[in-house]
Amino acid sequence: MRGDELYLMNPWWRDPEEIYVDKHIVTFEKSTFKYYPEELFKEILPERPGVYTIRGPRQIGKTTFLKFYIKGLIEKGVNPSNILFFTCDGINDRFELIETLKIYFQIFKKNTDKIRYLFIDEITTIEDWQKSIKYLVDIGLLDNCLVVLTGSSAYDLKRSSERLPGRKDHGKDLVYIPITFREFLGSLGISVGGKTMEEILSLSIDDLKILYLKNAFLKEYFLKYLNTGGFSKVIDDFLKRGTISETTKGIYRDFILGDAEKYLGSRRNILDIFRKLPDVVGQRFSWNSLVDLFTGAIESVDTIQKYFEYLGYSFILANVFFVDISRKSIRPKKQKKTYPSDKIITEIISEISGKEIELPRLIEMFTLRHLIKDEDLVQHGMNLYDGPFFWYSNRGNEIDFIYDHNGVLIPVEVKYQNKINKSDYLGMKRVFGKGVLITQDIVFKDEEIVGIPAWLFFAVFDHSE
Repeated sequence: MRGDELYLMNPWWRDPEEIYVDKHIVTFEKSTFKYYPEELFKEILPERPGVYTIRGPRQIGKTTFLKFYIKGLIEKGVNPSNILFFTCDGINDRFELIETLKIYFQIFKKNTDKIRYLFIDEITTIEDWQKSIKYLVDIGLLDNCLVVLTGSSAYDLKRSSERLPGRKDHGKDLVYIPITFREFLGSLGISVGGKTMEEILSLSIDDLKILYLKNAFLKEYFLKYLNTGGFSKVIDDFLKRGTISETTKGIYRDFILGDAEKYLGSRRNILDIFRKLPDVVGQRFSWNSLVDLFTGAIESVDTIQKYFEYLGYSFILANVFFVDISRKSIRPKKQKKTYPSDKIITEIISEISGKEIELPRLIEMFTLRHLIKDEDLVQHGMNLYDGPFFWYSNRGNEIDFIYDHNGVLIPVEVKYQNKINKSDYLGMKRVFGKGVLITQDIVFKDEEIVGIPAWLFFAVFDHSE
């Protein structure tokens, strides 16, 4: 990348006011729905140099986050020439990545007393990018620099034999995924008291009824969230139009298929998978059984596994694994389950396949999203080797999800209906002695089993409380 291209991507070098007309900033300010990823801002403190990575699906808002971070630096008085932004979509390889950073330091001679802020967008499009960053760290070029690298996949960690090099200063691996219902409400100015899984299990029936009545007004917001999912762009589109436009769907369809073609060399095979996914979502399967399902399209077990793992690494599908509850570890050779990562992904799947994913499966999908801990996604994306899990017995009993709460495995079963029988949670009670049953709109308490509506559980459940 040439120096004149860097000047185009960093207009604040010429005039600091240019950050206010940046297209990402302007689009955000004009949007009806505004979500600020406050946790990311808290994790990356400007006075702490180091190498930070942010991974998450395309179109989630990573670039907008970077531009707002840059805006904040300029407003705090940081010299604009100490701030570099560029995207790797226009860079050919890791060697050009090194040269681009060298060009920047040639344009603006390094002052060791001042922190430099380097924002490199979509770095995971560059094969073996870690080697370039390691080289630059080793020669000292990144000393006293705060480096933020974003990427749309954790797939590079699987392919690369070299993880990000040891950090001399601060630094952290972070993820940015579709927002929860709780975050959705927060962005609309609605604050709901949070509860941990342990606190939810300890609620009495009176507590549950009070919680229900106090928050019953959230139901109308939940219907909107069910229609949109957790991508801010999709939410904004829906709130403005009352529907998700074909243009917005096209943006997400194009990135899913385009990235698949780039990483796997085959758009056709991903289309074949999507055509069959409505028959697979939420169902137990083995890689061998999928070969039978995809007969005539994808013949190899290894290829099937590779494609589903790729979709997990790219935050498109969430692949859930069986947990051995006695050992508290997964059994990779046992059956698995998969879910789309978000509502807009289900829209793309339905469009390609011509089949709708039914509402009970969508509620399971949303339940899984709310049980996911961001820190568990850094290395494997949404291949959920670190949980949440699921469980089934040889007799056929199955628990939708198993949540690890401080080393204690807690079952979460989804029964999105208003008529609940004891048989609906008998397996949880017998095997675990406790658990959470996600219902449509009723609360109940049976010893250590808590029944709670999906809209209420999604609104109050908070890992961090």
